[in-house]
Amino acid sequence: MTMHYGWTGKILVVDLSSHTSTHLPTAEYSSRFIGGLGIGEKLYWDMTQPETSSFDPANPLILMTGPLCGTTAPATSRMVVCGKSPCTFPERFVSASIGGGFPAELKKAGFDGVLITGKADRPVYLHIADNRVIIRPAPDLWGMNNTDVRALLTQKHGTTAKILSIGSGGEHHTRIANLSGDLGSSASMGFGSLMGSKNLKAIVVEGSGTVPVAYPEKVTQVRTKLRKMTGAGFYNLYGQTVPLPDTTTVKKLHCQSCPQGCWRSLQKRASGIEGIRKCHMGSFYAKWDMKHNSAITDVTFRASDMVNDYGLCTDEVMFLLLWLEQCLQHGILSEKETGLPLSTMGTLEFLKLFCDSIATCEGFGSILAQGAVRAAAQFGSRSQALVHEFLTASGRPARTYGPRSFILSVPVFAVEQRPAITTLHEICQPLAKWALWLKSGGTKSYVSTQVLRAIAERFWGGAEAVDFSTLAGKARAAKIIQDRQYAKECLVLCDLVWPVMDDASTDDHVGDAELEAQLFSAVTGVALDEAELRRYGERVFNLNRAIQLRDGRSGRVDDLLSETYFVAREEPPADIFDIYNPERLLPGNGSELISFKMKALNRSDVAMLMDEYYALRGWDVRTGFLTQETEQEVFGA
Repeated sequence: MTMHYGWTGKILVVDLSSHTSTHLPTAEYSSRFIGGLGIGEKLYWDMTQPETSSFDPANPLILMTGPLCGTTAPATSRMVVCGKSPCTFPERFVSASIGGGFPAELKKAGFDGVLITGKADRPVYLHIADNRVIIRPAPDLWGMNNTDVRALLTQKHGTTAKILSIGSGGEHHTRIANLSGDLGSSASMGFGSLMGSKNLKAIVVEGSGTVPVAYPEKVTQVRTKLRKMTGAGFYNLYGQTVPLPDTTTVKKLHCQSCPQGCWRSLQKRASGIEGIRKCHMGSFYAKWDMKHNSAITDVTFRASDMVNDYGLCTDEVMFLLLWLEQCLQHGILSEKETGLPLSTMGTLEFLKLFCDSIATCEGFGSILAQGAVRAAAQFGSRSQALVHEFLTASGRPARTYGPRSFILSVPVFAVEQRPAITTLHEICQPLAKWALWLKSGGTKSYVSTQVLRAIAERFWGGAEAVDFSTLAGKARAAKIIQDRQYAKECLVLCDLVWPVMDDASTDDHVGDAELEAQLFSAVTGVALDEAELRRYGERVFNLNRAIQLRDGRSGRVDDLLSETYFVAREEPPADIFDIYNPERLLPGNGSELISFKMKALNRSDVAMLMDEYYALRGWDVRTGFLTQETEQEVFGA
């Protein structure tokens, strides 16, 4: 794979222990793994040992862009962050993704990625500017939270500099600490604490270069087509800001190269306070605000800003609150045992005390800082049972896009170590649009049963993938979806845009599965079609499996679903599909509608589905390990 266009050709390698830096040639990796997650995985495979722990200085923090980042290719200013995560249970290699302006700026500064290893002997930050890097002392930054860090570094380096930073949560190795970027962007999975364990407070990047593009006119053609396709399709569901009472949108905030924008916006409350909001986690505290104040108040609005400032993951903080609330109700924990005023949960004062204890690992916060699954394990089986009502064994959300309704997601929940939200989004998005069509009688969505089947035929290997009266086609669809998503994370593309599965501008409303490959070819000059791109995704998925097996996963023995999925019971709405479709209806054969409300998974069905899935993957059906032939394809002969 030639490298004249798209890639910069260099990966920056920084050893903080020796205060030295060098470069790796991107071309050594891109021909088989493209970029992003693919190259990140291969770097991790080559540079780590199975026994390396997450806070070991030898555990690299890897930041990788893709070949489309920094160009005019739409919705491509993203970057994969990967390494062995302190957040997962047990510690495993996972990845996260972050957008905003930092990824494109890194490309303009001359680098496709950054690999950081070692540990500085004192607090430092990296200053990357046009093909060079300086490790600068950061004693004045240490102890600050993200808002103040960004303000001081912006004052030092100017408003055009892009910054990644950690708050006090990362400094104290809190397992649920995030990396924080501009425009409210962040990377979860505990990578803030991995960065903090290296005494690295921030990364500042400034670039004045450009990323060469092979066929700019073809990129423009795809941008034009995308605008036309998404006029009333994808963004009809996902382009609106999260509604809060007494809140207005001041302006949308686009990531670099985004043609339309998503939920990310500057919002203003009636009281005058402003803040950047994107997804549903902007209102994660609303449940407790409502319970304590009988309304959604400014507390909800301020809550996400507070958590982000500490550099904590709002998702993980919400899980801790849910677990604590349940423990309090069941008499497992009390205010006396925790040292926290749990009766004031829902106030801003409580949340500040809560976050401060977690971010500094003081008092009961030292337990909470381990994350909900590890914290629950310290208080016995009843406590663990409560946390696994909403989290899987590894700490992933168990209800959202779960396999009770979506049988296609069974392999995703079984084999993925991380919260594979991009994969689950591809499963849920067309089905949610179908549910809206069903609910509205076709007035609010054009994704009818006929359109849904046509989409499945084009994107998921056949219409039977959306016939929920049978297992037929589900394993194949799951594999295709995973391969596409892993290829997407090699490019690296925005999950809120890609793939474009429906089209507002055509009579059949079926999207275009070739667009990602067309963009790749237009930018790099390397001819590639959709099937070939998915084969890259398949290779990267299998490399991920090889990493998990090398690092301690026991194959099929560990590919387990939570027991909660095998129990029939009522559950509150967990995602947009449930909101549109409380009866959890899905299409069957012909005009048949099947309700999955109060339904449990069947163990023999799951076993049959996984047998087929392993065979399609080229894994040993009995053990779940890669076959010799599959290993050779991943690593070369």
